Amino acid sequence: MTRVKFEIITAAWMVFLFLSCSSSGDETPPPSPPENLTPPAKTIGVVPENGEPCADYTEVDNDDSKVLIYFKWNAAQNAENYNLVILEGSNEVFSSTLNVLETEVQLNRGKTYSWFLNSINEDGETKGDTYSFTSPGTPVGNFAPYAAEITVTFNTQMSISWVGSDEDGDELTYDIVVKNDELILTQETDFSDTSINPLDFEPGAIYDVEVISKDPHGSASISKTTVTAPN
Repeated sequence: MTRVKFEIITAAWMVFLFLSCSSSGDETPPPSPPENLTPPAKTIGVVPENGEPCADYTEVDNDDSKVLIYFKWNAAQNAENYNLVILEGSNEVFSSTLNVLETEVQLNRGKTYSWFLNSINEDGETKGDTYSFTSPGTPVGNFAPYAAEITVTFNTQMSISWVGSDEDGDELTYDIVVKNDELILTQETDFSDTSINPLDFEPGAIYDVEVISKDPHGSASISKTTVTAPN
């Protein structure tokens, strides 16, 4: 009887080992690493020209308060679509995703607008620089400032400067934020200069720069750019 028990136990143990080995071969293999993603390049705007009164427009029939503004931009490498966003101050007044390189948008006369393009494909989205213009017509009140034109250069350090302007000739102040992956590197409020002290940078890192131009009447325009430091 003892031998029979031993043989039964031994057989059961061998079955357990067999099933364990078999089941290990049926496990789901680990997921494959993701393929290299290829997000689109940054889109460059062509018209309206940055920091200028708009010259490319069409009258709107039966509405003297509106005008059709012509927008055009260069094709971005690997881009499939483009999201055009137009702001008046900090308020978004138009947003549309397009698969062409030009369009017309109906806007109010006598206003200062800023605009940028996001280039899009299935692997991601890349935001372009901010541009600014003033639509034709007599403004009600004062013009908002143009969006600042930001310049970022890299040498031993990262240098950031900008050019701000205003159709009314108002004296401007600026709010500036520089970030690296949501980490704020420097921030200034009501700044009167048009450059900040140079910053250290990491090779290959991505930096976001935002400049808000403000006039004494409470009007403001936002300008943003994203740059990648050289390796």
